[in-house]
Order: sequence, then C-alpha cells, then structure tokens
Amino acid sequence: MAKQLNFANRTQELDIFLNMAAGNYDCRIMLIEGASGMGKTWLLKRFKHKCPPDIKYIPFDCKGVVSIPAFLSQIVVDLGQEQFPTFVSKVKVFVHGGVDFSENDIAAEQTISIAINSDNVDPAIQKFRLEQLQQAFFNDLAKLKQRIVITLDTYQLANEVLRDWIESKWLRAIERQLDNVVTVIAGQFVPDHQNNSVWGDECEHFMLSSIAIDDWCKFCSDLPEDTVKGLALAGDGHPANVHQMLSLVIKRWSV
Repeated sequence: MAKQLNFANRTQELDIFLNMAAGNYDCRIMLIEGASGMGKTWLLKRFKHKCPPDIKYIPFDCKGVVSIPAFLSQIVVDLGQEQFPTFVSKVKVFVHGGVDFSENDIAAEQTISIAINSDNVDPAIQKFRLEQLQQAFFNDLAKLKQRIVITLDTYQLANEVLRDWIESKWLRAIERQLDNVVTVIAGQFVPDHQNNSVWGDECEHFMLSSIAIDDWCKFCSDLPEDTVKGLALAGDGHPANVHQMLSLVIKRWSV
C-alpha cells in the first residue's frame, strides 16, 4: 500500500509550501521545528515530490554542509555557473590566477574558500571579501527568472558560523531581495524568528507534534478502526513510531 510511505495529516504545511513555491503566498520563509521522529525530513521529501517541475528545488542536509562556501557553491553549481556572472567575476578577483570552478561543487567550494581566506588575510579583509561575494551572489540570484526552492534539513547540526550567516544574511536577503526564492529550514531547533525584526514577522513557523488519533483513523480508513486506534494509542500519536507499527501491520496484512 502506498499509504505506508506517508504520515497522517501535515496537509496545512504542504498547502502553504505549494503556495509559497508558486508565488501565491505573502512570505517565502518556512520554519519546521520538531523533536526527532516528528516527520520533518519526510515532509521535506513530500515538498520535493509535490513541487512543480518548472520550479528548481535544491535540498541541503546540514550534516553535509559545513561552511558558507559549501552552501554558495552548491547553489551556483546546481543552477549553472553562467547564471552567476557577477559572483564568479568577483571570486576570480580574489583568487590569484582566476581559478575556474565549473567542474563540480567540491572545486567550487574550495575556490570560494580561497577567495575569502587566501594569503592568510586578516579577519577584517575576510569579512570584507565575504560581504562582497555574498552581495554579488544575491544580486545574481535575484535576477534569475526561474522560481527556486532551497531547503535545509537537520538545521541543529549546522555549525555556528553557518547558522549565524543563515539567520543574519540569508534570511534577510530572502525577505528583502530574493523575490524568486523560497527557503524552508527544518530541525530540532530552527532560527529564532521571534527575536528577529528583519524577517521574523515574515515567515511561517510550524511546530510539529504528535498526530491525533482521529487523523490516523482517517488516514488509514482502509484498515480496521480499532487496530489503527490501538496502534496510535500505543505510539502516543508519535509519527515515526506509529508509522513503523502500521508498516508492519500492512506488510503482514498483505501476505
């Protein structure tokens, strides 16, 4: 059964995401917060599956994105270096020999890192270079005609430097400059929207919790209601736990 791949409910989050992606919503930032097993990663996969094909969807897992250059480079590579002429030109100014990073995201990440930190430059120069590069990046990204969705999962595992940059620069740019970009951040904790006056009032924040028994019964209407109620009660509505038990029941039911 296809249903065993899904969770009950979460329809509001999906509906709002699809409207954001299409440009039919009044904000472009979504924060999805919840404890382990509440369905955050599943929801992002659902977003990707339902996202219209004409919208570019770029997913990140913060376990594998360890720096600002890693974040920037993947977007440049995924969308195409030719889409970022100002940014690439600025990178080459800061890199001796004008290194080309068109081949892959690892080369791109290394080149951007060199552009910021080459020649053992002092912190003030590093900060200046990063500001120059990020503004060039934002300017190029804002000019793209295509709508873009960028998601970051397991945000709690991002390092502090990257989190600070996302909360102070990236989300600010989404709100003020990048009308064509939607960003979704999911994790056991997410950026603090309540204490950010720039973008905090311009986002949707969802705190995922256990799913009500009635919702599980509606979702599993093809199974005996008493069975579903029992499993939902045993799992306290916890999505991952109930999902696991339902999957076992469905598997045995189909044998």
